[in-house]
Amino acid sequence: MPEDFEYQNSTEKNKSNQFLLFLSAPLRLAGSLTLGIALLAVLLIVLAWGTFIESEYGTSVSRFVLYGTYWFAALIALLCVNIFCAVIIRFPWGLYHIPFLLAHCGLLVLFFGCYRTWQNGEQAQITLPEGSVSRLATKIDRQQLHFSYIEHQFADTPEPHQVPFLPGPFNWRDYEYENWFRNDTKYKTSLWYALQLAPRNQGKILVADKNVKVEVLDYLANSELEAVPPLELNILWKQTVKTQTELGEEKETPRNWESVRLEMQQRLLDVRGAGVSMSQGERVSFFTALSQEELTAFQTGLPKGGAFSGFWGELVFYYGGKIYSLNADILVKLSGNERAALAESGLEIGEVRFRERGPIINLAVFAPGGTKETLTLFPDNPEMNVQARKLGVFGSYWTEPQKILQNKDYSENPMIQRLAKPRYDFVEGQDKKLYYRLWSGAKVIAGGVVPDAGGAAKPEFTVAEGTSFESVISVTRFVPQDVWGARVVALPAGYGTGHRGGTEERLKLRVAFDGKEDTFWLRAAAPTIVPLPPETDQVRYLYGNNRTLCVQWDFTKIDLGFAILLKKFEQRSEPGTKMPSHFSSLVDFVEPVNPGKLTQAFSQKSEDYRPLPDGKDVLISMNRPAYFQGTAGGYRIYQSSYMGPYHPNQPQFFELYGGTIFPWETEPRESISMSTLSVNNDPGRGWKYFGCLLIVAGTAGFVWRRKKAVKEK
Repeated sequence: MPEDFEYQNSTEKNKSNQFLLFLSAPLRLAGSLTLGIALLAVLLIVLAWGTFIESEYGTSVSRFVLYGTYWFAALIALLCVNIFCAVIIRFPWGLYHIPFLLAHCGLLVLFFGCYRTWQNGEQAQITLPEGSVSRLATKIDRQQLHFSYIEHQFADTPEPHQVPFLPGPFNWRDYEYENWFRNDTKYKTSLWYALQLAPRNQGKILVADKNVKVEVLDYLANSELEAVPPLELNILWKQTVKTQTELGEEKETPRNWESVRLEMQQRLLDVRGAGVSMSQGERVSFFTALSQEELTAFQTGLPKGGAFSGFWGELVFYYGGKIYSLNADILVKLSGNERAALAESGLEIGEVRFRERGPIINLAVFAPGGTKETLTLFPDNPEMNVQARKLGVFGSYWTEPQKILQNKDYSENPMIQRLAKPRYDFVEGQDKKLYYRLWSGAKVIAGGVVPDAGGAAKPEFTVAEGTSFESVISVTRFVPQDVWGARVVALPAGYGTGHRGGTEERLKLRVAFDGKEDTFWLRAAAPTIVPLPPETDQVRYLYGNNRTLCVQWDFTKIDLGFAILLKKFEQRSEPGTKMPSHFSSLVDFVEPVNPGKLTQAFSQKSEDYRPLPDGKDVLISMNRPAYFQGTAGGYRIYQSSYMGPYHPNQPQFFELYGGTIFPWETEPRESISMSTLSVNNDPGRGWKYFGCLLIVAGTAGFVWRRKKAVKEK
């Protein structure tokens, strides 16, 4: 029995030794010095290349093609495996292995800290005007498409959807090798191959709402708007003009061709349009329809007349594919909180303000869901109309000037007399075609699409043939637009482009919503948490079944778990110059006094907040960051940059400051500044410091052991 036991035990030891020998070969290969040197050589070459790329194109490009890629992470992981195996194959360890173990374990701890930072770290910025407070910070390297809804008939609004979208740092058309990159660009061949492995979003985007389909057609990391040439027309009116001879006799004189030049300009709010008068008082207007609904309203929103038209005319509204007409006299007589129903649409009209001079009518549209939006309508200047684009309500104001002129109080009014003249309205549709209609001063005589307006040939065409309003039109120049009055032009991408360098990023999107489709350019929002209203080309409204889809391209926001109140910003300059030498921010780390009632992440009411423990009067300067622990983690806050100061003679002053005295001051402000703070949350910071400490200790151990060996010799 003992002999059998010894034989079995010996067999098991042999099997164990064979297994260890089987494992030792790959372990020794994985932990070999040769492999380690090869991996380090590759890593050094890659890092050197990345340094050159960063110096040529900027940090965002090097992060995109190198430091943020999975292949670079895989290279680091291979090096970690090599280091780990090098430690394992030297087991059992002796005292003389301690420096070796410290240095190699330090490298592993350092890489682990870098991994924690890469996966869970946050780097953001927050821009605050003095006296304002916010708990949100903007991640300037993370963008998202924001889809929100405006319900027309219901009070409950669906939750908005944020879809991360990372298009990369270059224009998409530059990813084609034949366009790559610029002839004078350095390292373009190596950068081209690296870009093929860099992760970026393209093509279709998935939105939580199944009724929304989004496709990205193009992306420009660097672009600008180029003003299109004015619309130029030649118009010949066929009716004759009465003139007097030298003897005082009247005669009928044919009219000559007249040239009309219509150049888009900023008029009111976001309204862009152009209008001119001809020699005999006829008006010509030109504007752009931003949606198919607006173009349909232009084509079908015509006056009905009769009972729908009062002394002050008729208002026609297009909403949800239907036309609604209201007698202007009924609306003018509304007072106080009175409203008029817009037929069966569910909408109501109220808050009417009417000016006889013009005339001009301003009103508000109320939706059952609680949304309210204002319109301003001009009967003789449709290019200046302000529409309710959020609700998809497009209005037009039509008058019967002859009816008004019969009243002696208005018979000599030149504005009303001008309304009696014919008017041509031209509008560019989403299909890049030019549409027209002819208004006689009493009704719409004709309308349609201008034939071959954008082509090389400039044919003449006749309008209202056989009537007293017969005229001939020739379009001599028409350049389609991408946005109001301008075309989108791509600029060379590269260093300092996109939001990182102050130029403009744009996406071309195709969006289908509730069975309708629209294609448009969208400009990226500015990386700020200040709730500034989006400009016209930064938001797009699409109209579905009793709701509106709002599309914006914004930056990802993170909730700090606490709020920052900027009490005062101070900036000092070099003596005798305007060069800043020092700037700092005095802040409080605060929380809402009543969290249940305060839902806004940004506020200019500092009295709604109270300081957190150890969060009062914290000074943050260029070389003196602050640290604060919030519910979402610990953040270091650095002073980054600033804007301003703005003074009362500048519009920014009134946008940022309401004129009240701040609770911590005794006098109203004569200037206001904005401070930009960098916010950093690095969960790997401690690991990286500890890893570096181990590396230093291991290196010191190697030096000490080397000196000891020399002395012993």
